[in-house]
Amino acid sequence: MSTRPSPAAGSVSKVECTATVGGKGKGTVAFYRHLAPVTVNAILRILPNDSRVNLQPSMVCLFTDLRVGVEKPRTQFVRGDVAYLPSGGLICVFLGGAKSDRPLNPVGKVESGMDTFDSIRRGDVVHLALLEPAPG
Repeated sequence: MSTRPSPAAGSVSKVECTATVGGKGKGTVAFYRHLAPVTVNAILRILPNDSRVNLQPSMVCLFTDLRVGVEKPRTQFVRGDVAYLPSGGLICVFLGGAKSDRPLNPVGKVESGMDTFDSIRRGDVVHLALLEPAPG
């Protein structure tokens, strides 16, 4: 019997997670397997995860120990997009529209709590965990 929650009703691709920033709030991030299956599965395997934050122009970067190669890369992103930067092992949340010089693997979207990501400062810790399914 698996301890992982089942995917959202009607979707085998979407996996919802919570992102909690100490003292600042909480948001919901949806990872989509069809965007980059190897990368998303690697991220899901390390959850729950506490990660220190680094800020870059137009994005919040979460440090990870992941080592996954380039998969379905893109360089254009909009506010709320979530992507993985293979060259740095970073999960990136875009705070605005951005064009990257390096290819990133798109992995999901922020579904709620974007204001929490806007309030993040360098050095904050983000706790990323699978969203527990509703009882019943």
